Amino acid sequence: MKKTKYTFILILASLFISCEDYLDNEQSFESLDQNDVFSDIYLAKKYLDGAYTYLISEVSAKSSTPDILPGMTMSGEGYPGRMGNSVPQRYMSYANSDYLGLMNLSPGAGTATTPNFVSRYFESWKGIRTVNSFLENSDKISNASEEDVNGLIGQAYFLRAYFYHLITKRHGGLVYLKENLSLNEPLERERETYASNLADMLEDLDLAISLLPIAWESENVGRPTRGAAMALKSRITLFAASPLVNTSNDQQPWIDAATAASDLINYANENGLYNLVDASSANSIDVDHNGADLFTPEPEALLPYRNVFVGAGKSKTLPQEVIFMEVNDFTAGGGGTLVPLPRTYLTTGFDIAKGNNNPMNIGALANFIEKFETKSGLPIEDDPSYNPQEPFINRDPRFYNAILFDGVPWTVTTANAVNNSGAADLAIVNEEGKLGLDIHDPATPTNRYWQVLNTTGLRIRKWIPNGYYLTSGWKGHLDYYANNIVFRMSEIYLNYAEAANEAYGPGGTAPGASLSALDAVNKIRNRVGMPNVNAKYSGSKDGLRERIRNERAIELCFEGFRYDDIRRWKTAHLEENLKVEFLEMRWQGGESEIYPSGFSYENVERTDLRKTFSERNYWWPIPSSEIEAVPTFRQTDGW
Repeated sequence: MKKTKYTFILILASLFISCEDYLDNEQSFESLDQNDVFSDIYLAKKYLDGAYTYLISEVSAKSSTPDILPGMTMSGEGYPGRMGNSVPQRYMSYANSDYLGLMNLSPGAGTATTPNFVSRYFESWKGIRTVNSFLENSDKISNASEEDVNGLIGQAYFLRAYFYHLITKRHGGLVYLKENLSLNEPLERERETYASNLADMLEDLDLAISLLPIAWESENVGRPTRGAAMALKSRITLFAASPLVNTSNDQQPWIDAATAASDLINYANENGLYNLVDASSANSIDVDHNGADLFTPEPEALLPYRNVFVGAGKSKTLPQEVIFMEVNDFTAGGGGTLVPLPRTYLTTGFDIAKGNNNPMNIGALANFIEKFETKSGLPIEDDPSYNPQEPFINRDPRFYNAILFDGVPWTVTTANAVNNSGAADLAIVNEEGKLGLDIHDPATPTNRYWQVLNTTGLRIRKWIPNGYYLTSGWKGHLDYYANNIVFRMSEIYLNYAEAANEAYGPGGTAPGASLSALDAVNKIRNRVGMPNVNAKYSGSKDGLRERIRNERAIELCFEGFRYDDIRRWKTAHLEENLKVEFLEMRWQGGESEIYPSGFSYENVERTDLRKTFSERNYWWPIPSSEIEAVPTFRQTDGW
């Protein structure tokens, strides 16, 4: 039987290969011709499913491989703590603005030498090719209802828009392919503008919204729904309205972004979908000096909010406020655990992921955690009750979901563990005058010290429950879940708050909306028991803008948002986003009026890790191989 060869581009047709190879290697459709594949709904669905394998979002990684340079490092939320090297691989390439060098790395197969955002560029083109092949042949499906076919077509339009969003938000306008190039087509393409690509993405999303269902039947749960397409539209329109793209601060893009978010909020309310989890009692936790909950790993009143992200048990359910979540397709040890390894490795400590030779722990930065307000709802610099010598007390309850600090008895060890202290001690200098590096079995080989050291003085609690850890060979306590959330309703309310504030001011509302910008941001705060934005910040567009931006930093921390946020706001070059500060703790001999905990605390800047950032860094270059293969496909401006 004849086998039709499909062609697709990896990099704007600089690398042509036969889809025969793709089908052989990825989908095992040998000996099937074009009509065989696309006339049958089951095979056509499996073909489209291949596109999902190329989707590398900000919360995922190719082949479940931990990223070497994730967005949370580039955004200044954290610093990579891989201690097998004096400087974690690739960090200085980013810090020194060598973006072209990074993009020219081999696309690889998700190995530890290729950052996922580099793989994302290459893989997205493959996904776009798969989607286009499906759309070009979807009319051949003959054994399915119109509803079933439309559901597949809706997914295809969603995926194409998503792939393009992932690469255009970094690189700017490319070429929006709605049909695949043929082998005989001249390679004389020019890059399009971001505005042109934006129009095409929104066209695809409007088609997806019209075709996708409100919800899927059980066998298809996990596929994008109408709400997911609306959420992507909200994210894209907000990006397009922001100063990076909207250089003239035209009001219409802000109106469009506010409308897109408002449409989803109204849609959710009308259909009883995506309700925010009620954790309004979270601010009742006792986190005062020596408070009952201050050193509690999992404060009970915080659990409703915490369980949006992680929880005990392998039985995973979709939290009510989640709109779209990646299915965790990688299971550890054959035990069926639903742990997404990239997120686990990126945010847990070395003694939690102990035994792995290449842990990708990210330690939170001391200057980033200053963004968490006090329980009273004030920035720490404006609250006279805040004491920098007792920085962990009486903070926004989300602090205790996101950050692991010294003193919390975080269970990470079992018999014969490398770290036999029984808890994750994050002190730089502890009560015994020892460095964190010294808290280990004396017999530990020096080349295993990375298993017990955290360099920043802080860890990320958001994506790991207390007592759950990995050891060599997938042993350990794996009975927990972590949700790879792509869209959740909190983002949509914050999108609306930002866009509505810019378009209508703090008290204004978008047409058809029931919330003002201030109402929307307060809704996010109130659901964890935080008070409304203080009136001193909410009386003007400029004042509220800063609090909305801070609210995004807190609510969405370590979820892959902040790097793109500081780019689209054009604030990435500011001092707060360039410096890298670690928390240094020193035992002062006992509790005193000056040192209530017995420790002194100081943010120490690591000037050797400081970033540089110039105007051209706001848009990333494309690989040089693109220009060599197709000279008319010009490089990003400034590169």
